Amino acid sequence: MPYAAATDTAHHWATERAIALWVWFAGDLPSVALATLAEELGPVRADGARFALVVPAGQSPRADEEAMADLIVEGAAAPAPFGFFAALQAAGLGDVRLLGALGATAEAITAAHHAGAAAIVGIAPAAPATRRALLLAQPDIIVAPEEFATLDRQRYASDRAHRQRVLLNPGPSVVSDRIHRAVGGPDLCHREPEYSDILDGVRRKLFQVAGVTDDWALVMLAGSGTAAMEAMTGAAVRPGRRLLVCSNGIYGQRIETIASRLGIATVVVNASDLEPIDPAAVAAALDTHDDVDAVAVIHHETTTGLINPLHEIAAVANERGALVVCDAISSLGAEELDLDGTGLDFVASTSNKCLHGLPGCSFVLVSPRGQARIAEVPPRSLYFDLAAYLTAQAKRTVPFTPAIPALYGLDAALDELLDEGPKHRRAYYQERMDYLDREFVRLGMEPRVAAEHRSRSVRSLPLPPGIVYEELHDALKEEGYIIYAGLGGAAQSSFRICALGALTIESLSGFVAALERTLARQPAAAVA
Repeated sequence: MPYAAATDTAHHWATERAIALWVWFAGDLPSVALATLAEELGPVRADGARFALVVPAGQSPRADEEAMADLIVEGAAAPAPFGFFAALQAAGLGDVRLLGALGATAEAITAAHHAGAAAIVGIAPAAPATRRALLLAQPDIIVAPEEFATLDRQRYASDRAHRQRVLLNPGPSVVSDRIHRAVGGPDLCHREPEYSDILDGVRRKLFQVAGVTDDWALVMLAGSGTAAMEAMTGAAVRPGRRLLVCSNGIYGQRIETIASRLGIATVVVNASDLEPIDPAAVAAALDTHDDVDAVAVIHHETTTGLINPLHEIAAVANERGALVVCDAISSLGAEELDLDGTGLDFVASTSNKCLHGLPGCSFVLVSPRGQARIAEVPPRSLYFDLAAYLTAQAKRTVPFTPAIPALYGLDAALDELLDEGPKHRRAYYQERMDYLDREFVRLGMEPRVAAEHRSRSVRSLPLPPGIVYEELHDALKEEGYIIYAGLGGAAQSSFRICALGALTIESLSGFVAALERTLARQPAAAVA
C-alpha cells in the first residue's frame, strides 16, 4: 500500500477497489465452476472489477470462458507468470498490486505467485479432500465458486469495511511499504544465531537513535508499550521502598496501577492533564518521603498531547539519589529526548508509534545505574523479569519467544529513520503539527494544551458545540480518516488528532478539508 503522501490519499484508500483485474488461465477452471462464477459476477463487475482470460499459444478458449471474460490475451501457460503481465497491459493497469488471480490448479496458483499478484484465490468445492491439492501452492484463500462474489465484496470491493485508512490515532501508525515488506521475512527460530544477529543490529540502531553509549542495555519484549512500562516499574524499586509517580493523565495513572498490582507503594505528584508536572513539587515530595527509590515520569502524556519537563524532573531526582523511570512510548523518535548522562535510568518505548514500526515489540533502555538496580531487586514477575532477559541476552539468547515479525518491522523502521535522519524526523513532526495547529485555530478549535507544552504528535481538541464525537468519527471514517476519542475528565467534550507515522503534510491537508466539510454539514457547528 502506498505512503500517505498526497491530499487525495485517503480518498483513494476509502473509495477504490483493492483488486481491479481478476485473471485466470484458459482450461484451468472447470466448466461447472465457471458457470457458477458467472452467475455471481454481476455485483463484482458493477463495482468496477474486470475479468481477463489468458490463453496459452496453440490453445483455444471454450465458449463459456469467452463469455465470462472482459479481456482475452495470449500468454505463456502456467506456471509461467507472463500471461498476467499481458493481462495487466491489456487492461491499462501499471500496478501489479491491483492484480488478482483465480486458479483451480497448483500451476495457476504458482504462476500468480511468480507474477506478484496481490490476491491469489483458489477455486475448489468445500470438501477438504478437493482442496488439499491446492494447499502446497499456497493461495491466500480457497473458496467454492458460489462463495467468490461474497469474498470479493468482503475483501476487495470499493465499499469493503476492512481497508487501509489514514490513522490519526496515537498508534499504531501508518507505516511505509518498506515495513510491510520487512515483516514477511523468513520463518526463524529465536534460538538460532541469526535471530541474535538481528537483535544485535536493532540494539545498535536503537542506541544510535536514542544517543546512548554501549554501556546501556536494551531489553526487547513481545508486547505493547504497557509491557515495557510494567517491566521497568517492577525492576526499579527495591523491597520496602516507594515509587514516586508523576501523574497528569491516564498513563501516569497506569504506572500507579502497575505499581499497586506489583505491591509497590507509591507517592503521587498530581497535576491537571493540561498542565505539566512541576519539578518543584517533585522535589518537595522527595524531601518529605526519604524512602522513594525511583521517580516515574510520562514524557509525552498522550491523554492530551502534553510534554512533561522530563530532564528537569530527572535533575531533581538525581540530586536526591532517586532513579528515574521514563515512559517515552510516544516520544522516542519525535521529541527532543537526551538520555545519556541526563539521569534517566529506565526508558520504555515501543515499535509502533514514532519509530514507525508495527505493533508487537516494546523495549526498555537501561542505564548502567539502572542495570545495577535490576540486580538488587527480586523479580516480581516471570515474564517481565528484566534480569532474566539481560542474563539471556548476554548469552545471545532470549528467555521467551519474541515477536519476530514485529522485530523485522522495527529493524526496517530504524533503517528508514536513520536514512531520513533523526533530527529531520523530529523537525518534520514539528512542521506537521504547526500546520495542523494553524488549521485548527482557523476552524475555531484551539488545542486544549498551551502551545509551550504541546507535543509534536498529539492534539486534544474541544468538540464544537452540537457535535457528537461518535458522529464526527464515523463521518471522517467514511472519508478515510481515523480520529480518536478524548480521555480523562474531558472525554465527553474533546477528541484527539494525532500525526504519527508515514504521513505528509499534503495528506494532512486532505484531512483538514474533510474535517471542514464534516463540520459544515452540522447545523450547530460554528466554523470560524
